[in-house]
Amino acid sequence: MNQSKVISACALMSILALTGCATPQSRTPVVDKASTLNEAQKQREMVVEDFVSANRRLQAVASKVIISGAELCGEKVKPYFGFSAWNNEHFKDDWKRAAESKYNLSGQIHVSHVGPGSAADLAGLKEGDVIQSVNNTLTPYGKDAPKKFTDNLKELGKSGEPVEFTIRRGSDEKKIAIKPTQACDFNVMLSPDDVKNAYADGKNIVFYKGMVDFFRSDEEMALVFSHELAHNSMKHIDAKKKNAVLGGILGFVLDIAAAAGGVNTNGDFTRMASNAGAGAYSVEFEQEADYVGLYFMAQAGYKIDEAPNFWRRMATSNSSSISMKSSHPTYPERFLALETTVKEIKDKIANNQPLKPEMKASSSTK
Repeated sequence: MNQSKVISACALMSILALTGCATPQSRTPVVDKASTLNEAQKQREMVVEDFVSANRRLQAVASKVIISGAELCGEKVKPYFGFSAWNNEHFKDDWKRAAESKYNLSGQIHVSHVGPGSAADLAGLKEGDVIQSVNNTLTPYGKDAPKKFTDNLKELGKSGEPVEFTIRRGSDEKKIAIKPTQACDFNVMLSPDDVKNAYADGKNIVFYKGMVDFFRSDEEMALVFSHELAHNSMKHIDAKKKNAVLGGILGFVLDIAAAAGGVNTNGDFTRMASNAGAGAYSVEFEQEADYVGLYFMAQAGYKIDEAPNFWRRMATSNSSSISMKSSHPTYPERFLALETTVKEIKDKIANNQPLKPEMKASSSTK
């Protein structure tokens, strides 16, 4: 019997077997294809709405912290108007149609978020406004328009002078002048992944949606955001890169020495020393981010009393870190250090002292 006959025989046996199987007895509803597609569209709109809601919540907290903490960010500040822009090109395919339907997005520049208490908020800008021109120059349209718009706005803001926006709100058109303030110069982004994490890379602060959903209050979100902002403002990523280079140089010397002795290491010492250098002082950097982060949080007016308890709750979701110390402090020492910092900050508030972290004396002041 050839292969095709064997396959046919097996298929026939399967059909005969299935005819004897038990089947559902009730008459279930018949759903037409159009209704199925319509329901899929509604569910996509719900997903988009949930993501946008989480992002607005994150941006509201971030806006408050980066404005109030501008002084702690040193030279890493920018002119800040206090709103974000988007258009339908933020989304692709079916998700694009869902966003267009839910938020009336087009290729024009739409206001996606306005920071509470920001310059834009005080000037009367609203979420959903369509920005038609800036200082009488038409805004970009279509793909990459929000980035071009944001880059242009950053340049205009450098003068410190008010910028005039022509906006459309419903059927009305109006002009709004916004004078930028100073804020920490780091981008804040939300990733849609359901991961309980956030990170800073020196230029950006990225939150995963799973982390945002984990927060029970804006204070908890402000705590983690301020921690990541402290990483960037204290230049921890630059320090790690520098340490990696120094470690790599030492490893390279060892590789050369091994080669001189007739041993080919294939650069193993360079790689290992570079990784070791990048990891040097990781725990201390995390401790500093905790410490400076609480000052960012306090300056923004958030209550800091429950900050230590948040890390207790994080410990219960990763119980191994209660005693494991690698790149982060253990949760017991983290909790105690945060309690000490909370007391330090509250004492300064009670005594009307400036809310600034206590810094080590530099070599020039010793």
